[in-house]
Amino acid sequence: MDLGGYNLFLLEDYSGGHDVMGKVAAGGDIHLTDFAVGAGLSGDISNTLVAGGNLALSRGGVWGDARYAGSYSADQTVVFPRGSAAQGTPIDFAERGAKLRQLSAQLAGLTVNGTTVRENWGGLFLRGTAPDTNVFEVNASAITGAKLLSIEAPANSLAVVNIRGASATFTGFGQTFSGGIDQQGVLFNFVDATGIEAHGYGFWGTVLAPFADVTFNDGSWDGGIYAKSLTGNAEGHINPLKDHDICL
Repeated sequence: MDLGGYNLFLLEDYSGGHDVMGKVAAGGDIHLTDFAVGAGLSGDISNTLVAGGNLALSRGGVWGDARYAGSYSADQTVVFPRGSAAQGTPIDFAERGAKLRQLSAQLAGLTVNGTTVRENWGGLFLRGTAPDTNVFEVNASAITGAKLLSIEAPANSLAVVNIRGASATFTGFGQTFSGGIDQQGVLFNFVDATGIEAHGYGFWGTVLAPFADVTFNDGSWDGGIYAKSLTGNAEGHINPLKDHDICL
């Protein structure tokens, strides 16, 4: 299971923009304003920004190569400090989308071995003790109005948080880790969500939501987002999910 290659990977459109430190790919159109993409990359800059449709840029920079399948437009303020823009289709988004949906379904079928407790005051506590993979089940309704998300699991383990529900809303609550795990070991799998809204929130971990249109403003993610589409000005930080071998 490798979900560490992209800071943001979408099957359809990406619009809005802000700072995304790693690589960005979207199977549809990309429209970015007041943005920076790829500034945190230290090595490979190929396919730093990839649009399966049209690519439209304004007031920003791409620290790497940009590729697009459709049309390209950029105003005079857009810069490429390292790399350039050219037409090309380096990613098979249909194939990748099928694999992401399959992975999400397989993760949803894992046996739950961790505990989930939602306190009346709004605390959501996930606790696992397995040294390899800890699987949690969370109803999306438990996230609405939450005040804290706490994940406890051993260092170097993988926490799979299967979130079920057609929609989920994340607004301004904190996230803590204990037991040794960190954001590079946390995977939020939105099993069936078609809509995710986040405002003033920080995701610490990688998000897998292949059916979801995501609206994400005034927040950030520390890991990766793999979703259907994204609209908003949230910023992405590079902290990729570590590659784990799990029995699916």
